Amino acid sequence: MTPPINSFALKSNLFSLGIAELPRLILFSIAALFVTFLSSAQRAAAESLRRSRDDLLAALEHQKQIEGVLRHSEMYLAEAQRLSQTGSFGWDVLSGKIFWSEESFRIFGYDKARSVTVDMVLQRVHPEDRALVQRTMDRASRYGKDFDYEYRLLMPDGSVKHVHVVAHAVRDHAEKLEFIGALMNVTAAKQAEEQLHRTQAELAHVTRVTTLGELTASLAHEVNQPLAAVVGHGQACVHWLDQGTSHLDEARRAAESIIKAGNRAAEVIGHVRALTKKADTQKAAIDINGVVNEVIALMQHELFSHRVSLRTEFAAALPMVFADRVQVQQVIINLVMNSIEAMQPITTRPRQLVIRTNQDEGREVLVTVEDCGVGLSAENADRLFNPFFTTKSSGMGMGLSICRSIIESHGGRMSAFNNAGPGATFQFTLALHQESASSPDVQNRQATSQAP
Repeated sequence: MTPPINSFALKSNLFSLGIAELPRLILFSIAALFVTFLSSAQRAAAESLRRSRDDLLAALEHQKQIEGVLRHSEMYLAEAQRLSQTGSFGWDVLSGKIFWSEESFRIFGYDKARSVTVDMVLQRVHPEDRALVQRTMDRASRYGKDFDYEYRLLMPDGSVKHVHVVAHAVRDHAEKLEFIGALMNVTAAKQAEEQLHRTQAELAHVTRVTTLGELTASLAHEVNQPLAAVVGHGQACVHWLDQGTSHLDEARRAAESIIKAGNRAAEVIGHVRALTKKADTQKAAIDINGVVNEVIALMQHELFSHRVSLRTEFAAALPMVFADRVQVQQVIINLVMNSIEAMQPITTRPRQLVIRTNQDEGREVLVTVEDCGVGLSAENADRLFNPFFTTKSSGMGMGLSICRSIIESHGGRMSAFNNAGPGATFQFTLALHQESASSPDVQNRQATSQAP
């Protein structure tokens, strides 16, 4: 028979057993917690490592995208510079090094290199511009001013390029001077401009010849007058010589009159030949009052036949102007002819033309042609100088347009306005001879010397 279990003893044994195992249980629990902590930390570290890896991969991908965008931007910039023939450059004044874009190397005709020296630039500069460019580089490095200029390049094959350079001066925190700029090949534009000038000159020549055709009667009269005088004085000279040696003084005076009349005829023919001659523009110092008088001499019969009285008001001791004599004569002839035609409808008052010369406030010579004709209509005032605009039934509409082109090519201005009374006034300005160095052409040549 199984003896009965003593529950109290059992509980005591179990309690004794639990007390003995308590350190082990505590150690096990701590170990379990430590393992759990390590596992959690390991999982967190692995997760953080995965996130770092993902971030690194994303950063690398972003960097690749940026590098791709930069490569595309550089490609677009290089292509845009090639198409526009515009290169960029930097000039470190202290070291003397010049840094070019690919297009700048192409413009100068050099193989691509890490840096460019001043000597490389000067080697390509046209010999006529080289000394000026060198002086200007010295001036730019000394004063550190922005520059904008043009000069020519003489290439190894003998061709000439025109380049336009603009640059901005910058200084860093150490006050080191550098220039950042652009270099443009403007050869095509220069060639087109020269072709335009040639076309304008040819058109101006045609207009002069056409105008002279309209002045045939006046020119014939101006030549016939001195020729008739030659014949009359020649007959007088023969008469006095027939009278014997006692009338030699009278014969001498008649012969002198013959010479004077012959010279007058020669002058008229010379003026006509100059107006019909097809030649390049030849600017020089001229007396504007003398030029106006030459035009008046050619048009005396034209004025007389249309019953127009002429009054001149010339300023005394005017300075010389810098202009092409023939082209200025063409302008004045055209303005006088227009004024004569504007006064043809006038029958109730005298037809009077006034030509004035003086010096304006801007130290330019001002020439005005004033008539008392029908004036300028409001709807046509803004179109007077437009090509092919005319109010004449048989006109080409090129006269005033050519006149303004001629004056503007001389650095002057042309305008027209209605008078306070009847009629209209046309006027233009010309630069003084001593100020010719300020004309656009000379300024452009001077600008050649204002940067590298």
